[in-house]
Amino acid sequence: MVMACPDCGGEYVLHEQVGSSICTQCGTLADPAQCILASHIENHNSTSTYPATSWISSTTHTAVRNKNGWNLAGHTKEARDRKNTMAMSTFINSVLLRLNNPGLSPRAEAIFTQAMSKGQYRWGRKAKLAAGASIAIALRDAHKSDSLRDIAFLLDDSPVSLTRAFQSVVSLLNFNLSSTDPAVHIPILQAHLQSTLHPESVSTPPPSQLPASLVSILTHLSLPTAAQTAASLSEIISDRTPALPLSQLPTPATACALFILGLEAETRTPLPHLGELARSLASRLGLSGGVVTSRYKIVYDLIEEWIRQVPWLDQFVCKGKGRGSSARSKVPKRAIVAKGVKDVIQFQEEIWAKRKQTQQKINLTLEPDPAEEYNADESCGFDASKISSSSKNIEESDKKTQIKRGTIHEAYQLLLDPLSSSISSTSRNKASSTLATSTYEISMLTHMLTCPADELSRRTARTRLQLLAASRGGSALENIADEELFDGGELEGLLRSEQEREALQPLFELNWGKGTSEDDDPLVSCPKPVGTAVKRGAKRVNMDVLARILGEDADDGEKEEPELPDSDKRDDLHHWDLLPMPSQQISLMEGAESISDWRPLSPGDSGRYCDTVEDMYEEEY
Repeated sequence: MVMACPDCGGEYVLHEQVGSSICTQCGTLADPAQCILASHIENHNSTSTYPATSWISSTTHTAVRNKNGWNLAGHTKEARDRKNTMAMSTFINSVLLRLNNPGLSPRAEAIFTQAMSKGQYRWGRKAKLAAGASIAIALRDAHKSDSLRDIAFLLDDSPVSLTRAFQSVVSLLNFNLSSTDPAVHIPILQAHLQSTLHPESVSTPPPSQLPASLVSILTHLSLPTAAQTAASLSEIISDRTPALPLSQLPTPATACALFILGLEAETRTPLPHLGELARSLASRLGLSGGVVTSRYKIVYDLIEEWIRQVPWLDQFVCKGKGRGSSARSKVPKRAIVAKGVKDVIQFQEEIWAKRKQTQQKINLTLEPDPAEEYNADESCGFDASKISSSSKNIEESDKKTQIKRGTIHEAYQLLLDPLSSSISSTSRNKASSTLATSTYEISMLTHMLTCPADELSRRTARTRLQLLAASRGGSALENIADEELFDGGELEGLLRSEQEREALQPLFELNWGKGTSEDDDPLVSCPKPVGTAVKRGAKRVNMDVLARILGEDADDGEKEEPELPDSDKRDDLHHWDLLPMPSQQISLMEGAESISDWRPLSPGDSGRYCDTVEDMYEEEY
């Protein structure tokens, strides 16, 4: 039965490529959710459209017949090589991950593929050694320690066999590897010596090969400082021009010799039992003690020649016959080298610094973007007079608001108390930063970096007096003068100006009356009659002073008080509990005027009282 299309009524026709019935009229699918697999139409032999991966091929899952018979699926040479390559790639990644260099995996895999292809190595022990050599070459290319001993341990093979495979792969692929810096081996030697001196710090302590007298000397030394001294010597040897013959020798033995010299530089005396110490360090890098000892002699002969060039060291007192380098010194050569290693390092660094100062710097001329021209003067030090007018216009149009940077003092206050301190939001003029301000900020920064922890726990920074007392050893007058407690103009800023005093003088006269001058005779208190005590309380305001404040004309000095309505008659304008004013005291003593006692105000004016000075002025107006 032919189905009809529900949209147009046309007939459905089964289409094999679509995998569903389709309408011949409108193209509607009968089952849009239908899907088919396209594996039967893929052409695995064509790599132009579907490129095959490097690990999977169509022949892996098929049986092939040759002249020797049938090869089962997965047992062909191509499939076996593919599986071994995948396993070796995983192994290389694991080894480099163990050596803390996982980023070198692609380089090591590429070297291993080239070695297997060009050398035609068979899968087995040779392929494993070739993989280890590829890892060492990748590490050497990255200017790191080749770690042949560690790689041999992970390969479960001997370091000698791995070293031979390393040389074979290097010659096969024509690599021109630069010698490794001996300093890359020094951290390994430092950790090995640390575990030897302190076996309780590791889970599986190595057997101690050092005598007790040597262990007692090395225990009190600073191994990181000795390692830094050895690294400095290695840098000096590597940077010599022309290259020294020592830099062309294998670096592990050189690293051991430099580390021994670093230890002797800390003690400033030759170490006893040199052979035992050399064998202990050489065992970590797969060397013999004799190689390290001979390399040690080469290194300290070189350092002895450098010591003769240091001008501040005492010249050697020679004995016996001979002149120049053939003359023998009264002091042993090892003792001379042990005392002068650090001086040699300092002298060589000074020579390097002077050589760099004589060289001219490379000039770099850049054309900045318009958006960056606004801060070109500050960041690059350009001369503003050389900027064209067009660039200045662009600078003015595209200039953005710069981030306001707080001073060091504000950051210091914020670190001490983040809640109470706040970053200043006001813009600061850069031209106002003087030498005194910068000196104060530097001293504040020095105090923040050098003061003890209990000082930083303060909520506020120390005052100027505390800082001066700490720097001068006391706060007495002979140590700190009074003028040093304030900056220029700081004390004057605390006092009121003349304008402020003139503005506040009427208010003071209103509250306390007009003050008398120094030339006036002092008031003499008269004895009060017995039984007549002056009652304290609020008195009437001096109207003369009030009239002068309000700007009224008082030429005659005696003005009668205007009569007010009954609702506005008040004996007091305020009820401050103050003493009588000086002018009122004079009137009382002379008996010229009698002021009545205080009485409650009349309940007029809605019962409102003049409680403050503002209410008093509102009543007047």
